[in-house]
Amino acid sequence: ALPNTIVAASILPFVNSTALLSFRLTSRGCYEICHGHVVGSTATQQKHEEESEALWCLALVRDYRFEKGDELLSMYKSLRCNPDPDDEANPFLSTSDVFTASTAFISWKHWRKIDTRLRHDENGQRFHVVDPGAQVVGPYFLRAASLWRKIEQWCSDESMSENIGPAILSSLKPGKPFGASLVEDGYQDGNLSAFKAVYAFYSGQTSISSGIRESGSRLLSGLFGGYSVYDTLSHNCWCPPRVLSSGWDLIVAKDINNMKVTVFDSRSGDVFIYISTPHQLGAIKTKAVLDGSGDDQILRWFENHADRLKKYSVGNMAPDSAKAILRYPSLNDSTNCSRAVTRGVEVVASSTYVVEIGGMFVYSIRMRLLEAEDGEDYMSPEERGFDTCQLVSRYWRITQGGEVGEVRGEGVIGCYPMLREGGIQNFISEDGGHSFYDDGEDYGEEKYFSYQSCTGGGDGEMEGYLQFKAGSIQGAGEVFDVRVAPFPLKLP
Repeated sequence: ALPNTIVAASILPFVNSTALLSFRLTSRGCYEICHGHVVGSTATQQKHEEESEALWCLALVRDYRFEKGDELLSMYKSLRCNPDPDDEANPFLSTSDVFTASTAFISWKHWRKIDTRLRHDENGQRFHVVDPGAQVVGPYFLRAASLWRKIEQWCSDESMSENIGPAILSSLKPGKPFGASLVEDGYQDGNLSAFKAVYAFYSGQTSISSGIRESGSRLLSGLFGGYSVYDTLSHNCWCPPRVLSSGWDLIVAKDINNMKVTVFDSRSGDVFIYISTPHQLGAIKTKAVLDGSGDDQILRWFENHADRLKKYSVGNMAPDSAKAILRYPSLNDSTNCSRAVTRGVEVVASSTYVVEIGGMFVYSIRMRLLEAEDGEDYMSPEERGFDTCQLVSRYWRITQGGEVGEVRGEGVIGCYPMLREGGIQNFISEDGGHSFYDDGEDYGEEKYFSYQSCTGGGDGEMEGYLQFKAGSIQGAGEVFDVRVAPFPLKLP
């Protein structure tokens, strides 16, 4: 018989994992070789344990694409999967299922369980997968767990997500081991490694249309948020995958108005955004991840969003519309968002570039009257000279490519909001500020008046001021200017 060391170090590394499992069941001696349980001196036991660990680490590299250069600890991270294929109420994988195994074999064994679930249909029958790229990639699943954990934490942090976070969490569908269902749906074998990882934790959102009501306010709980400008409302949701007629492309996110659809191309691993024009569906095609390539693009796209969530705003899509994630930089992104306070009135401003409306910058302006708990910028009614103030007009100075443009106008998008500490009231004028009526919306505890508009051109910046009147616009109060600090107009 060959010495155990030769078997473990020179022969078994060249045996595939299925054969290795069969070998370990052949005899107690073979089992001990595979797991390092050999009787002998402490030094001998340690050597055999190290050889066993190296053997199963090699299996993790070979079967589940861990890198040889990975820190050893990363190979010991694994996931416990839901073993019941009939359990649709609970996710296939959960972010709480990540654990650190005590041995490389235990880590490998749990990845094997995930792999088995992904390669069998709901009746337990194994289905044929042509493309080896469709296998389980352990590091991709760990990355997916990390990004979903970030999303869960953001949704659970009321200071960041307000009441949108719980609405998003409740809309997410349990993760599924996608594979057989896509084959049945006409999917042609492609590179599904990163795709499977993302959908294993959550498999899309329930249908979202005009918004749900929570504490008197309407909410749009699409995971990817959006913007509203004039008559255009864009709001994007995470979708259960739907195979397109090509057999290679799968819809993974879409706009509630079908203006924008995000598609995963399983052949290249790329994620594309298809944008519709008034004359043609999907007329514009652009890559969702602009830098790099490879089969992990859907993961990178999702990771980018998970990281940006804490930099986005949460607020009303328009003065009279639902609250949602607004895809504009917030004060957590001080490079791309500005803030200024004048006489207790705070204005927060930022912009985002939008392809689907002809390549325009959609900018967001949020204004409120600070309260005592807001700190040193607060001014009491006696200090500022009024209890309420109402918007009268606006002025913008836009600098792009060395050219300076100026815009002046009454109100903002036909609105003349009145600010008070802890709340707002909005008035509408349809005759240029000569007569006003209450818009009839119940803003509840909403403190900010938010609105969006747009401007064209290239890279640059925008600044200006909003003119307010102490008291109300029809009263005799003082008129004063509230600064809007410069904020960037930045092309992607």
